[in-house]
Amino acid sequence: MAKSLVITEKPSVARDIVAVLGGFTEHDGFWESDAHVVTFSVGHIVELLSPEDVDPIYKRWTLDTLPILPAEFKLKQKTGQSERIRTIKKLLARDDVDVVVNACDAGREGELIFREILEYLECSKPTKRLWLQSMTANSISKGFNALVDGSQYDGLGAAASCRSKSDWLIGMNATRALTRRLKGRKEKTAWSAGRVQTPTLAIVVDRELEILAHVPKPYWQLQARFAASDHEYVGTWFDADFTAPEGEERELRDDRIFANARANALVEQTQGKAAAAGETRKPSRETAPPLFDLTSLQREGNRRFGWSARRTLNAAQRCYEAHKLLTYPRTDSRCLPNDYRATVDEVMRSFSEGGPFQAEAGHLREQGLENVERTFDDAKVSDHFAIIPTGKLPDANLSGDDERLFDLVARRFLANFYEPAAWNRVERVTEVAGQKFRSRSRTLDEPGWRAVLGQVEQEEQALPPLVPGATEAEAVGVRALGVELVAERTKPPARITEARLLSLMESAGKDIEDEEIARAISEKGIGTPATRADVIENLIAKSYLVRAGKSLRPTVKGIRLVDVLRRIHIDRLASPALTGELEYDLRQVEHGAMKAEQFMEEIVAYTREITDIAKTFEYEDLYPDEAALGACPLCGRPVFERSWFYRCLEVPGVSEADDCHLRIWKDKSGRYMDRQTARALLEKGETDELEGFAARDGRTYNARLTLEDGEVVLHPVAGSSSERVVESPEYEVDEEPLGPCPMGCGSEVVETPTHFQCKAGIAKQAENDEKARLYEATPSEDGKRRKRYKVPDEDKPCGFLVPRTVCKREITRDEVMKMLGPDKKTDLLTDFTSRFGRPFSAMLFMKENGRHGFEFAPRQPRGKAEAGAEPEPGAEAAAPAPAGTAPTAARLAPKPGRRKKAAVKKTPARKAARKKA
Repeated sequence: MAKSLVITEKPSVARDIVAVLGGFTEHDGFWESDAHVVTFSVGHIVELLSPEDVDPIYKRWTLDTLPILPAEFKLKQKTGQSERIRTIKKLLARDDVDVVVNACDAGREGELIFREILEYLECSKPTKRLWLQSMTANSISKGFNALVDGSQYDGLGAAASCRSKSDWLIGMNATRALTRRLKGRKEKTAWSAGRVQTPTLAIVVDRELEILAHVPKPYWQLQARFAASDHEYVGTWFDADFTAPEGEERELRDDRIFANARANALVEQTQGKAAAAGETRKPSRETAPPLFDLTSLQREGNRRFGWSARRTLNAAQRCYEAHKLLTYPRTDSRCLPNDYRATVDEVMRSFSEGGPFQAEAGHLREQGLENVERTFDDAKVSDHFAIIPTGKLPDANLSGDDERLFDLVARRFLANFYEPAAWNRVERVTEVAGQKFRSRSRTLDEPGWRAVLGQVEQEEQALPPLVPGATEAEAVGVRALGVELVAERTKPPARITEARLLSLMESAGKDIEDEEIARAISEKGIGTPATRADVIENLIAKSYLVRAGKSLRPTVKGIRLVDVLRRIHIDRLASPALTGELEYDLRQVEHGAMKAEQFMEEIVAYTREITDIAKTFEYEDLYPDEAALGACPLCGRPVFERSWFYRCLEVPGVSEADDCHLRIWKDKSGRYMDRQTARALLEKGETDELEGFAARDGRTYNARLTLEDGEVVLHPVAGSSSERVVESPEYEVDEEPLGPCPMGCGSEVVETPTHFQCKAGIAKQAENDEKARLYEATPSEDGKRRKRYKVPDEDKPCGFLVPRTVCKREITRDEVMKMLGPDKKTDLLTDFTSRFGRPFSAMLFMKENGRHGFEFAPRQPRGKAEAGAEPEPGAEAAAPAPAGTAPTAARLAPKPGRRKKAAVKKTPARKAARKKA
């Protein structure tokens, strides 16, 4: 009997399909029934050949071998995936398998994973596509009853392949070229560049340069206090005839006075004078926000909880796959299909019968749904519709991030169908001696959808009517109680948060507040909803960005990369708009409006352009001597900008040793020294207080800089240090113990905000901390400070301790309970992030000391591992070789024929060449 081979993207999805279809027996790496064989991938298990695999000549990164343009893109299996490949190959070769079902994630990346496996294994059997919007049993059953021919998704497959190959071409060539030209001798990491990551970096860099270039300007605001018949209120002076010049709207506003003399004159003019007020009161309706797509969900997760985009995506993915509570999360649509109304009604019915949203869902079933035309719109639904609940109610196992994210999506779903919020807006203008003072307020009369989201706050200053019952009033006499001048200084624009960066990536760097306009141009955005989180994490892992609270800040390396790209006129690589055009072209390939061959021809030409410029630019052309920043305080010569620093003009024929030693390096304790800062040091010998310096522990602080004998000296400002960015978030605590401690101490394992820990261990640790505090606070007999307290062996706490966040992934209560079971390890877990910023999968197991370790899939023998393969993340593997064993000794032994590299003599000529670079 002929069977279909079903290949899923993850083992958890395979288990769900097996459970729904039924009748399966489990084998080694697959399940089989009378009609189906089900197996799984683990994400990408094959990948494009690396350059050194294409040709050994590419092992060394040299400019003369660029650009690397393979005539054919071939695939290889990823390290550690040989067992998966063998299993799938064996199943594909079976005579009774006549069709292969693509059950990978319903999107561009899932299509690529499936097609690359079949290409690598040279399978030509017919294919079918399973396209799931949710992981409920009903959805899986319907999906298998509606399988379509795989050729219907050839456009999506072509776009996926073009994306993969274009990223390879641009990334490999640009990274090698820029690394060879820009990498310093002491640097250990490459200067990575890519089609999506570099323009994303440019967005953050441009904002940082705005912040650094900002010069605070003093201004004043005039505020007056007035008394009406039954209330007092505050008004702010404004110039009714003011219009800000184009481009200066952010700083120049109608209520700011930049001349101190004018501000004082206005105080004298209005102090103690008679006043008359007029007002307009208008009701307004505020419609509920639309349903979530992935990007808007990630923005809200960052705004509400401070979550990274990846953390939000991981929680949404678990709510979709593991809990079956949400529909497919990797979507760019905020609408539902027209025929989905019955499904929404069923979700409302389920919610109204019990659970945390019973009242809200019951209200909607009684009153009916609002915003129906906006929500149900086939024209605005792409491959997937908006993220909504499936109707399944959460059980007691839902906790932590997953619980909060489900609550976020469920409440947005209910609020979308609620009636509008009703506001009463008041605009009041009080005139005093010909000058106008403005007062505004907004009062929430009917909360509507805001009650569902818990957003029912009122503004501080309510303005009762000047004339009771009137919606308008003119020239009503009020008393001026006093006028106050408030001194302020203009502030730089705020740093970009991760939520804001997601919006800017969606709009290709255009600062658009209106969501409808942003939606219209989102087809030309940077990346896709499914990849943007990884792009941001990749930039952080490669030391181009750092997190500063909820904001993102570029490093000096990130600023220099974008600066150099623009100076050598590789503008396209650092241009969000032009990169958005490439993303638009990929969509055209997907929809059949552009041929894949045409797209790749453009990418090859683009790659040649990048490498040609990067190979041939002259360092002298980067920073021409066209505008000196000032005079050198040591020798009087003009100071110019160079690649790594600012220095005075070189004198021909003078050796570096005898030359002036002034150097203002562009990297000062993690802060970029822009031209304005360098100019201030040269002109005044010091700067005002500057922010953005970084300590080694991740804290940032403010400091003043002085220029002393040609050296820049840093003076930290006391009390300006920020809180250190804590990578491990805190979670809500379920006080119910998980079970007995596996270390045999007789206690129980409980939750804390950051760990799963032995209860006795917590108590003992607290006791030891108190002993240490008392010990270290008591001076020794000689009056000196005591050394650090050492815990005696008999007082050491129980060792069981599992973090609730491991490699940027939340570890759930159920997963820890698996570790407490007889196997002492979890199932295969996905969505870990290595220190290199790459996702990986592993099982967590409990070591003998009570800590956790990683157990990975079996690897190939060392001699057969692919060239250039990157080792797994720096966590401990299941069975590491003891130190000093034969493999370790062999690795440390001298290699035959390999000689120690001779030291290079630093001659004046070499130094001059280095300085010139």
